[in-house]
Amino acid sequence: MAVADTWYSKIESTILTYLDYELSSRVGAPYPDMNCTTSSQAESIPDITVFPTLYVHDLEPIEIGGDLEGYSVNAIRSSIEIQVFSNESENHCKEIMTSAIQVMKALRYRVTMFPNPRTNNKVYYAIARFTRVIGSGDSDIVPQE
Repeated sequence: MAVADTWYSKIESTILTYLDYELSSRVGAPYPDMNCTTSSQAESIPDITVFPTLYVHDLEPIEIGGDLEGYSVNAIRSSIEIQVFSNESENHCKEIMTSAIQVMKALRYRVTMFPNPRTNNKVYYAIARFTRVIGSGDSDIVPQE
């Protein structure tokens, strides 16, 4: 049986597209070549070749709000991890992450782990996590202008 392309499988790419668009307008001028990705290669600092890089990862969503029949997914608890990498400074990471937090708050996500910038072999990075409940009828999670 083929797996259907469901509303909950599109959340990671939807958020990445929205973050990329919003961050280019907020911090795009200082970082015109910022790499926004969902590629798992960005999880490992040695594999990053473009700086700054913003990595968006959809942590395993959890189904909630099920009905007795259990035939469909009515809602999920979406958890998103954002990692920012820079080869310039902690301040660059903080600036990009601050804007990313503002975008995620606009998407009605709660911050569950605030970033604490670190360094590893002259690569600066910060990690933050976000969560929210998304219902099947709420699949258009991007705010309408």
